[in-house]
Amino acid sequence: MKKIIRKIALAFCVIAACYSVEAQTVLTLQECRNMALEGNKNMQISQENVKMAEYDRKIARANYFPKISATGTYMYNSKEIQLLSDDKLNSIGNAGTLAAQGLGGNITQTVTDIFQYAPDIQQLILQSDWFKNFIQGLPNAELFQSIDAVGQEIVDALSPDTRNIAAGIITLEEPLYVGGKIRAYNRIASFAQDLALSQLSTEQQETIITTDQAYWQIVSLASKLKLTESYVELLRTMTDNVDKLVDEGMATNADRLSIKVKLNEGEMTLLKVQNGLTLSKMLLCQRVGLPLDSDIKLADEDLEDVEVPVYQQEYDEEFIMEHRPELHSLDIATQIYDKKVNIARSEYLPTVALVGNYIVSNPSLFNGFEKEFRGMFNIGVVARIPIFHFCEGANKIRKAKSEAAIQRMKLDDTKELIMLQVSQYKNNIKEAESRLTMTTEKMSDAEENLRMATLGFNEGIVPSSTLNAAQTAWLQAHSDFIDAKIDVIMTNTYLKKAVGNLIQED
Repeated sequence: MKKIIRKIALAFCVIAACYSVEAQTVLTLQECRNMALEGNKNMQISQENVKMAEYDRKIARANYFPKISATGTYMYNSKEIQLLSDDKLNSIGNAGTLAAQGLGGNITQTVTDIFQYAPDIQQLILQSDWFKNFIQGLPNAELFQSIDAVGQEIVDALSPDTRNIAAGIITLEEPLYVGGKIRAYNRIASFAQDLALSQLSTEQQETIITTDQAYWQIVSLASKLKLTESYVELLRTMTDNVDKLVDEGMATNADRLSIKVKLNEGEMTLLKVQNGLTLSKMLLCQRVGLPLDSDIKLADEDLEDVEVPVYQQEYDEEFIMEHRPELHSLDIATQIYDKKVNIARSEYLPTVALVGNYIVSNPSLFNGFEKEFRGMFNIGVVARIPIFHFCEGANKIRKAKSEAAIQRMKLDDTKELIMLQVSQYKNNIKEAESRLTMTTEKMSDAEENLRMATLGFNEGIVPSSTLNAAQTAWLQAHSDFIDAKIDVIMTNTYLKKAVGNLIQED
């Protein structure tokens, strides 16, 4: 039964070990770079800036083409427009009736004037029935009714219904000459697109650098972890040996306490390295877009198998000026400021534009006053010529030229600083290679010294303090070797970035 339980437990252990291996992700340096470039937020922002620059270029190009716009309106008025007063309109509308009344009054007055010296005849005529019927019949005549109808039409024409008004206009504008502003804006938009691409390249290189730093920090700590584990194991073995020697009277309690102190220090160092390695892996996971608790292993954690790059290629100034994205960005910015001078100058040059409109309204006035939609078009040329602005334009142009000059000086200064940086990294590579050579020799000597001290301690001819010092020197030599090797790798990476060749080669 015990054998069966043992076999089951062993099977579970094997399954768990297999699952652990499968769950662990092994990453190479290039894979980490690719993942960081794909998932980095700053990279995504830079890519969106490139898209925005492309849209701005298309927007600037659209200024070459005519712009067409449409405008519509509706308005309700509480009162109608009335061109004459109510009294005058009433007189025009009843012109026939008033004329008939006036005519009857004039006939009566004429009879009165003629027969003023014959009162009897005058009264006979004025009071006769036929005369009254004649006077009363005048306003009902068809002639005077026609006059009333025409008058009413005139009244209606002079009182248009303007309570509901609708109108619309379609406008076309085509710039003919604007002082070179459109061309300058198009060039600036094109430069801005190149600038966004250059800044994207800069962000790519920064992302690669930070990813490499996190990657090689893990490699360094993983190697130091193995080194510290070996050192602690040596101290534990030495502690057991010293305990035996103390029991046999060949060593003192002081030797035992000294070794225990070193062992405690070594275990504390081991704990710090373990914590540092865990945090470094979390940092790399954050850089490459993995969950922070991902179980990852790097392909180069065995530092002995890592190939150290050898600096051989020389980069001339022309190559650096062409490939360094920061210089390319500053050069583009300088050209943008040069175009801004043209824009400032264009503000004070004549502008000419072609303008066309089609206007429609209801009520319309093109065939009298009609409650119908009717329209017309017009076309013309608009010119604006600045005459005098109290030297405002000249000062704006001078200001734009000063800004362009400042940008050129920044470009020249940056070129000098970059060449200085390249020289510094070349020297750093030489120093790192020399330090690697020295630490390799020092590590070999430390290993031989530890071997001799261990043999001497086991033979009883070397005290524990000497062995302890040899172990410490061995640990320090290996640690210096790890740092030197990582330093050579990173200084070569920094040089590639300095000359703008990091992405091209990698």
